Amino acid sequence: MKALAKSLMCVAMAACSAVAFTGCDNDSESSATTAPQTTNSTGASTQRLTAAPATADEVPTNPAYNFTKLKQDTDSITAKFDNTLVASKFRGTVYYKLGNDFEYIGNNGYADKGSHTYNSLNTNYYIGSLTKQFTAAAVMILQEQDKLSTDDTLDKYYPDYKYGSDITIRNLLTMTTGLPDYLGKSDESVRANAPQYDISEKNSAKDNHSVILKWILSQEIDNDEENYSYSNSDYFILGDIIEKVSGKSYEEFLKENIFEPLEMTSTTFESTDQLATGYQDIFDDEWNIYPGVAYSSTGLISNLSDLLKWTDAITGSELLSAKSKEEMFTPYKSSFAYGLYVDDCGNYYCNAAFYRFNARIVFAQDQSKVFIAFSNYTQSNPKAVKKKKNPKAVNKNLDEILKPYLK
Repeated sequence: MKALAKSLMCVAMAACSAVAFTGCDNDSESSATTAPQTTNSTGASTQRLTAAPATADEVPTNPAYNFTKLKQDTDSITAKFDNTLVASKFRGTVYYKLGNDFEYIGNNGYADKGSHTYNSLNTNYYIGSLTKQFTAAAVMILQEQDKLSTDDTLDKYYPDYKYGSDITIRNLLTMTTGLPDYLGKSDESVRANAPQYDISEKNSAKDNHSVILKWILSQEIDNDEENYSYSNSDYFILGDIIEKVSGKSYEEFLKENIFEPLEMTSTTFESTDQLATGYQDIFDDEWNIYPGVAYSSTGLISNLSDLLKWTDAITGSELLSAKSKEEMFTPYKSSFAYGLYVDDCGNYYCNAAFYRFNARIVFAQDQSKVFIAFSNYTQSNPKAVKKKKNPKAVNKNLDEILKPYLK
């Protein structure tokens, strides 16, 4: 009974937290385009986005689901998911996979209103803090190459840093440094002091990068007990260390060691013609996308196909050794591991809210559950939704859709 209760809780957590986004009031788009199983968002025939299904011995399925019934009712479930996206006014792309028998892809809203281009499988989005898991993986690759250790203290890389002997690379990875967040909204953030520090859209990435790094390393810390405190500053420093150790730019190192080997051809730090236009009606963080600002903490652009390649690789043996994966995926404090969180069910997840974009990823180690969502509308973020949008109603609807398929 306890095992079943935990399974039910996991299902609810994945469904509720993953798909419960609501959209903007002033939009007239009213239909979701869907790509269940073997059709893309335009209705054209295509291959599955995921690899060929593994055998039951290779990938155990979640015993809480009746997968036979789930597969039989795919069309019905797909229609209900579509209706949920439309009813909640979600704008973006959603992917949901359960076992080997259910795969949903939904797109809704405009990628660009001016050209009347709709979000689709080819739409690229800023993925914000999902960048951090790539930064963490890059650190693990360098550790496997014996070029650094997560036990290294920062004085090895910044000899004049006054807290250099107190902070390790592992502290950066687990956000236990006590450093303030340079992307935060307090009076002590670079955001607040951007004019003073001359962070500019006209500056080079190198110049803005130097300003931010100098600010971060000048700040006082509060980590007597190594408590967890979410800070983009930690992952900004990691990007700089990757450059120092590898002799390459952070972007070049990721391209050569992750993106190219995994054929992630749409993942980049540069704007592309497939990048969705961001829309918002809450606040404007345009300075976040100035050259060199987002960097290794929040700077990546990607799409659904590439992130599916990523989840396959990071949970398989293609990218990291078993030892490195164990270190990267072991939660430290506040369930935070290296670049992502681990929930009570053992799923890995991360949320992102960056500039005018939002993203979420949830995936199980055995790939029996994968959820990915992107949005190019600020108010599609569940944490920034007005009460009248009623995100709880969206969660409830998704729970109701899944309930008949629980054993």
